[in-house]
Amino acid sequence: MSVYVLQGCTATVLLIWFDQNKDCFAQCANLGDSACIMNVDGKPIAMTEDHRVVSTTERARIAKLGNPLKDGESRICGLNLCRMLGDKFLKEQDPRFSKEPYVSPVVQISKSCSAFALIASDGLWDVITAKKAAQLVLDYKERNMGQEISADGVADHVLSEARNLRTKDNTSVIFLDFDAMRMGR
Repeated sequence: MSVYVLQGCTATVLLIWFDQNKDCFAQCANLGDSACIMNVDGKPIAMTEDHRVVSTTERARIAKLGNPLKDGESRICGLNLCRMLGDKFLKEQDPRFSKEPYVSPVVQISKSCSAFALIASDGLWDVITAKKAAQLVLDYKERNMGQEISADGVADHVLSEARNLRTKDNTSVIFLDFDAMRMGR
């Protein structure tokens, strides 16, 4: 069996675990421009870093390698990402590309916290800010209070807003409700 990874393939992984007190913990890793946000008791938390060539952190990382990007340069070898899965030959040709993921700090979600996570591809983040995405989720949950809220329903709501804003890229959205998870729904 052969596995092929396309140019600029991104990944975002959210790891969740519980301790002996049944408190929940979350940590995220990512490569590329797909992203994860969390909201814990109304506080938004960015769980990922953007690895596009135009990102300040990536430009600084590249500058440390001794081959800084020119002002206005937004692509390397035609790609707007500088960290991604795959592209072995590009990474061999140009050391500015990286396969090293960003790993977030651990977030603790105590039993008394209300929390959710939203993981999405760049098609969402191109047209909706993390703050706006969190607000869309909160508004949806408030409008449907007293009803059983499905993760699919929340994800579809956020996705619909991206479509309304005319996203031009592929868009995938995953919603995880920690409150429902703790209640066993």
